[in-house]
Amino acid sequence: MYPLKFKSIYKEKIWGGRRLEAYRDDLPPNKNIGESWDLACHDYGDSVVENGEYAGKTISQLISEHRNELLGAKIDSEQFPLSVKIITADEKLSIQVHPSEDYVKKMNFLGGRTEAWYVIDADPGAYLYLGIRNCTREEFRKALDDDTYEKCINKVEVKAGDMFYVKSGLLHCIGGGITLLEVHENFEKEFRIFDYNRGRDLDLKEALDVLDFETEDIASDYRLITYKGNNIKEYNLPANFNIEVYNVQESMHQTSDRNRFHIFTCVKGEGEIVHLKGREKIATGDSYLIPAALGRYELEGEMTLVKSYVPI
Repeated sequence: MYPLKFKSIYKEKIWGGRRLEAYRDDLPPNKNIGESWDLACHDYGDSVVENGEYAGKTISQLISEHRNELLGAKIDSEQFPLSVKIITADEKLSIQVHPSEDYVKKMNFLGGRTEAWYVIDADPGAYLYLGIRNCTREEFRKALDDDTYEKCINKVEVKAGDMFYVKSGLLHCIGGGITLLEVHENFEKEFRIFDYNRGRDLDLKEALDVLDFETEDIASDYRLITYKGNNIKEYNLPANFNIEVYNVQESMHQTSDRNRFHIFTCVKGEGEIVHLKGREKIATGDSYLIPAALGRYELEGEMTLVKSYVPI
């Protein structure tokens, strides 16, 4: 097998725009694009291979035909476990929350989800909402009614290179002027809390059931590994996936893991993934799935890559 790149699935959003044109030349015309689904495998989208001999096949087809070579010997999930998106916002998204696995099992539907965000680009003063501070459930509900909710929410100014772990139950909202990478468990369920009078349905009752009113520390710690002028930030997320950030200065030798796949997303710069069958160009905004059976390969260039994978 070889590093697989998939066709982007673009999603028009009320809060979207044309910011992805900084990295892409294939956006649908005359649409406000808010999301690019770069790796998805569920009822709402099944990514199609763009490069090489498997071009035109969906990821679900490849899993059916080459499961162990693609996913790895120790990935036994019935469906592909991760989704990778680029989110780009001209305006604020809704204030929302994702339910936990325990909650969705109790309510008998799919959708428990945690996320990680890596900021690719941000306008000066751009911010996220992350978590509730100094506010009880009752006080928060009243603040929503009074339109004074901001006093109850952590407002975090961001810049390119910031990384955040968004666990289930954590209130969150991406502000305008931000482009970020989102890696999450492979479900598409959120409860909308506040939507700035856009006319979309809210899920306030369900949201209040799952909101975390205690967590205030939203920082993500990492271990720094240096290697021949390159470095890797290794995060240890309490989730069903993990993140590492590679700062490649010239080249890094790598070997795939026979037990699991991983995904590289370029968040800065450009380069190539050199493998036994050829070379794959990678630039800001591109994602590649590294099959478990790939073997040895080289990362060449000057670039920052986010590596996402499933712990085993």
